[in-house]
Amino acid sequence: MQQANILFTIHYICYWVMVILYDLDSLKFISESVKRSLKNQFLCTLPVCYLLFFFYPVEYNNFFASIFMIFPLIVTSDIYFYFSHRPLHSSCFWKYHKTHHRGKICVSKSLDADLFEHLFGNLGSFAIGIILMKYIGFVYNIYILYLWGAIATINTCLSHSNKKCFFDDGVHTIHHKRLKCNYGTGFYLMDRLFGSHESN
Repeated sequence: MQQANILFTIHYICYWVMVILYDLDSLKFISESVKRSLKNQFLCTLPVCYLLFFFYPVEYNNFFASIFMIFPLIVTSDIYFYFSHRPLHSSCFWKYHKTHHRGKICVSKSLDADLFEHLFGNLGSFAIGIILMKYIGFVYNIYILYLWGAIATINTCLSHSNKKCFFDDGVHTIHHKRLKCNYGTGFYLMDRLFGSHESN
């Protein structure tokens, strides 16, 4: 399962480089977030990478078509994340999500989540577009899957950096401050549709 190892390594390097770049000045403060992030990466992300390539074919052709088809990955990720994330803010499921909102917003908070939330929310939003596109007959080039892993990881980190970033513009920071808005990611399509989108 070489491809699974490569995908996980790309995710792992992207994530921890971003943590070092943005959170190094507050390592004592973020130590609990770091521990939970490591736990999620090794107990959830790594096995999911292996599971993905157990069922998903490795494709070395259609490189340029796969580049063009990154857009559906962004859109499906946004929609899925909204519908998996919003219920976590209800009284029934808040106990699974409150850890992510504890303390100040920082990059290490990106993966600081309950195992259940990380598996079905974070990893589900990464994989849903890949699975749906395969279902309709499109298999992504392996190098574009690696690229998508890097994009998804870096975007998640940047959205927790307390700075404006591509595709987020500080919108997720507002979610952490107000809790009742901006449940999606990327284009925040469902937030715009359902009236929960807020900006600065």
